[in-house]
Amino acid sequence: MAQRPTRRRDPAKEQGEFGKFTRLLDRLLLIPHEKIKSEMDAEKTGKRTRTKRAASGHAFHDTD
Repeated sequence: MAQRPTRRRDPAKEQGEFGKFTRLLDRLLLIPHEKIKSEMDAEKTGKRTRTKRAASGHAFHDTD
């Protein structure tokens, strides 16, 4: 999948918190959706296998 071309930035707009936020969003939007979704799905399946459930449906910790 081709990545989006980067935009030229105006140095005057990159000052302070707004500049940090803008740079963060620019970096975040360059990551393909499929990559983010696959990592989240892998994390979700890992959490499912680690957590044991009691009969009441609440998670509990085994004290061995």
